[in-house]
Amino acid sequence: MSAQAETVTIEPKATSSPIGVWWRVVDRAMDTAGDYLNPILVKETRQALKSRQFTITFALLLFCGWLWSIIGVALMPSIWYGSQGMEMFFGYYIILAFPLLVIVPYGAFRSLAGEREDRTYELMSITALGPRQIIRGKLGSAFLQMLVYLSAISPCLAFTYMLRGIDFPTILFILGYTVLASLSLSVVGLLIGTLTTEKHWQVVLSVLMVAALLLSLYMAIGMTSMMLFWQEIPFDDVEFWIVCAAWLTGHLSYFMLVYYAAAAQITFAADNRSTRLRVVMLVQHILFVGWMAWTWIWMANGEEEVLLVFMILLGIHWWVMGALMTGESPDLSPRAKRKLPQSFLGRIFFTWFNPGPGTGYLFAISSLIGGLIVAMAGLASVEAFGAFNSRWNSNYASTIIAFGILGLSYITIYLGLGLLVVRLFRRFTYVGVLLTALTHILLLMIGCGIPAIIHMMSSDLRHLDYSLLQIPSPLWTLPYIADRSGLPPEAPLLLAVVPLAALIVFALNLPGVAAEVRHVRLAKPRRVADEDAELSAELAPPAPVRTSPWD
Repeated sequence: MSAQAETVTIEPKATSSPIGVWWRVVDRAMDTAGDYLNPILVKETRQALKSRQFTITFALLLFCGWLWSIIGVALMPSIWYGSQGMEMFFGYYIILAFPLLVIVPYGAFRSLAGEREDRTYELMSITALGPRQIIRGKLGSAFLQMLVYLSAISPCLAFTYMLRGIDFPTILFILGYTVLASLSLSVVGLLIGTLTTEKHWQVVLSVLMVAALLLSLYMAIGMTSMMLFWQEIPFDDVEFWIVCAAWLTGHLSYFMLVYYAAAAQITFAADNRSTRLRVVMLVQHILFVGWMAWTWIWMANGEEEVLLVFMILLGIHWWVMGALMTGESPDLSPRAKRKLPQSFLGRIFFTWFNPGPGTGYLFAISSLIGGLIVAMAGLASVEAFGAFNSRWNSNYASTIIAFGILGLSYITIYLGLGLLVVRLFRRFTYVGVLLTALTHILLLMIGCGIPAIIHMMSSDLRHLDYSLLQIPSPLWTLPYIADRSGLPPEAPLLLAVVPLAALIVFALNLPGVAAEVRHVRLAKPRRVADEDAELSAELAPPAPVRTSPWD
């Protein structure tokens, strides 16, 4: 009886106390939030925080921060009366940058690559989670690890601010860009982890990943030291923030591109893997053209070199994107065909977003043509309304036009030849995106390397800046065209031969492109339509209908 009485008297006190009520509210809120969180995020976070790698890294981070606090104070006697916060911050940044730029991205890479190796990913793929949810969960786990590392080193960073010599905006700016770099490297690691399931290739990719992460760490430390000790960050300059906005838009666009590419690599075979990626590519193209136009008009005052930089960067981007898009499968699943554009205008404007190597090839070439038209329009406006400055050289306009036409022709040739070779390989074996990219790289190396070797080995050609033997080499021909105030004597022949070869290669690829364009939209089967209707009714049930005045 006494035990029962004691229980009865203790329970109301525990439940009625403010602390107990507060903890019960927090517990219910956490349970509710856990039900809505991504299960992959919960699983990956639990595994990461309980792993030996996280324990060792976190312990080393605390130990190195404590050790640098003692060594830094001992090595800088003037810390008591001087301004040594910048030097102390740089030491803490090196300690923090290693887990953020090496450990976290490599952990994201291994989290997906290990599941692909051990064949445990198939268990996740049969659940209700989609591929983008899986990538988001693993990326969220990497972000939570970054927050833990940041929280561990944040007292040391506050200590450097109190030492003077570094301002708070500089600390936030450097840490913000480091976090963005860590997230970007993590999503790249997730993409690399999806490229292959073979263990020997995973070993090769692991070595390359570690080397790339160490190089990124070295570059980040170098850039941070330059911002701290060599050049002050101009926070009060408007152009600085405009440049940061341009860099941030490009960074986010490539982040989304890699994110959707990683999700496309792990989705099921019948899904549409291309449309989202091509929409992001188109947005990237528009943003890049807009920012380069602004740079050319407002910052560079119409310098002709900006147009060359614009065409070079645009050509490299679309050659890489084209090399990846030509690795797509030419076969469309019935599921993908159900979402094809149906109207006449829809087929004209949206067919090039459909999956397929031929549509990808034409999408890349069309985007390059659009960029070249923008550059030509800029030249025409300068010639018609006068130069932006007195140093404008009207003779250089012909060089820019020739450079643009030859660059477009070379990309058309090498992407088209790569597509033809890949179509030939597909008759005998399966060809993925990785093998397609290697094929394009090999073709470019052959076209540039063989003429260069012959040129260097020939005693008659060695002393010449350029010979007609270099026509297949864009890496030799395009700089030769651009590095002159006027067109060279070989320009008429180049402008006749290279575009003609591009037209021939383009014509050879037209049958494959036409076969992909002829795909038409399929109607949903009755069973699929009924399932979609049931799902829509569950998500948005119809409102009750009033049948009498008494309802």
